[in-house]
Amino acid sequence: MKYKLSQLMDILGGGTPRTDRPDYWNGNIPWLSVKDFKNTCRYVYQAEKNITQLGLENSSTQILSRNDLIISARGTVGEIAMISRPMAFNQSCYGLHAKESIITSEYLYYLLKNNIQMLKRNTHGTVFDTITRATFENLEVDIPTILVQQKIASVLSCFDSKIETNNRINKNLAA
Repeated sequence: MKYKLSQLMDILGGGTPRTDRPDYWNGNIPWLSVKDFKNTCRYVYQAEKNITQLGLENSSTQILSRNDLIISARGTVGEIAMISRPMAFNQSCYGLHAKESIITSEYLYYLLKNNIQMLKRNTHGTVFDTITRATFENLEVDIPTILVQQKIASVLSCFDSKIETNNRINKNLAA
C-alpha cells in the first residue's frame, strides 16, 4: 500500500540547552548530534555530550526511546541511526517514531536507509541542504504488510549484526 513518509511516523524536533548554563550540561542524559551517529552502524550507543534533567526541561530537546530513529536534517543531511537507549538530540536532527500499526521501527530504518538519496534530492535550503517536515510529506513509498516487514527486517538485521561484530573485532585488532 502507498503512504506518504509523513504518515508512517511521528516527526520530533530536537533542541540545545543553553550552553552558558553549566547546570544544563554534563548530566546523565545522552544528547546526540550528527557526529555521534555518522557511521555505518545501525544503532547509536553513546553521545559525546550529556545534559542534565534541568537542561532537558529548559530546552526544546526531546527524549527518543529505544528503537526510535534519528536522522540528520541540516548540513550533513541524511545520516540515520536507531536509538539503543533513551537519548535527547539537537535541533539539526529529527527524531522519528514509527507508527507501529503501519510500520515497524526496524523496517522504517531500512526503508529510509535505502531511500536516503531520494530524501537528499528533495532537500530545501539555499545555504545548507535541509530535510524539512515537507520533505517527508512530499515523498510516497510502498509498504508491505507488518509480517513481510518483520521478515525483511529480520534478514537485514542479521547482516547489520555481523557488520557491527566485525567492526568491534577490527577495532580490537587495531588497538
